[in-house]
Amino acid sequence: MIHSYCETEGLEDSCSFCGASLNIKRPKLKEFVVLEDVEKPVNELACFHTYDLLVLLRLVRKARTKVYDLMLTFKKAGESPQIDQAMVNYREEQ
Repeated sequence: MIHSYCETEGLEDSCSFCGASLNIKRPKLKEFVVLEDVEKPVNELACFHTYDLLVLLRLVRKARTKVYDLMLTFKKAGESPQIDQAMVNYREEQ
């Protein structure tokens, strides 16, 4: 057997060069990744393919940017005199 990462040949259970186990199941690409996958525990996320983790990271960053922009909008709106105090209090609670 040839180790696909370090190209070492003639291996049985583990690589003599890098120590990686050759009998573990390698992650496969998922058909799609959704933002709700972020809530999964770390041991489940460790089974995701690297590309799927990168897509998930992109989704999380996009959601974080959206929330940050919304927070800035509310902050600017809270400084204007047209907004009543109840709305400002509600925004700060959220």
